[in-house]
Amino acid sequence: MDPASSSGGNRPCVSSRISPGSNQAAPQVPHRSTSTSPDLTPAIEGILQYGQFTRASIPVYHGAVNPLKVIAAWGVFALFHSVTVSEPYERWARSAMGESAFAAYHRLLFTLYSAAATAAVLLYVGSLPDAPLYSIDGVFRYALHALQLCGAALLLWTPWDLKEFVGLRQWERHRKGEGETPGRNERLFTGKGYGLVRHPLYLGCSMLLAFHPVQTHSSAATAAAVIAYFYLGTFFEERRLVRTFGEEYRAYQDRVPRFFPLPRP
Repeated sequence: MDPASSSGGNRPCVSSRISPGSNQAAPQVPHRSTSTSPDLTPAIEGILQYGQFTRASIPVYHGAVNPLKVIAAWGVFALFHSVTVSEPYERWARSAMGESAFAAYHRLLFTLYSAAATAAVLLYVGSLPDAPLYSIDGVFRYALHALQLCGAALLLWTPWDLKEFVGLRQWERHRKGEGETPGRNERLFTGKGYGLVRHPLYLGCSMLLAFHPVQTHSSAATAAAVIAYFYLGTFFEERRLVRTFGEEYRAYQDRVPRFFPLPRP
């Protein structure tokens, strides 16, 4: 008896396996789907490519990118932040809160709504389409990480009080009934990191952002926007410092570079 006839007439037998005695795969029979669902192959390929590029544990596929939206989002944040650190705003806050409450709570409130605004921008940027921009490997990757370590070292070398910075120390002094230490913010400190550049905290953070060896379009746009805001913000910040310290700060400006640790002429 013919084996083909006993297994269902003349129907061909198609196997998805490779025959043990052959180095060729069995012929593939094209499958025609009757489903109307869209082809997800490009999306799946995008997920794999994005994940391989970023080495992210949960890769996300994105479509077309628009870095201008990222820059615009950080521009809105910069405007908000600039207004809330301005002297007119502080005068209004003092009047609305009262001198005692302003000294105790203003800095802490500023930290909280600044953190909320930062989180909102990060969530918005994270929801935008994104794609790999570049990934640097080899010895140059280690060189960029070394520059990032220099930025981190500059942050650690620069003396600053974290609890004072976020407003917790002011709240603690108010809770304990302690007043502001006379002359605490009336001394110009020019040592350590402040002897290298006038804004070492901004420079250290900028180095961490700028020298990351793996960047997407959104992360690069974020780094560029934040670094630009840091640099432009130094001009407005120094106006206040000149009004506070006068000729002492002007002499400091002549002696120490603003942002980049370059030798003065």
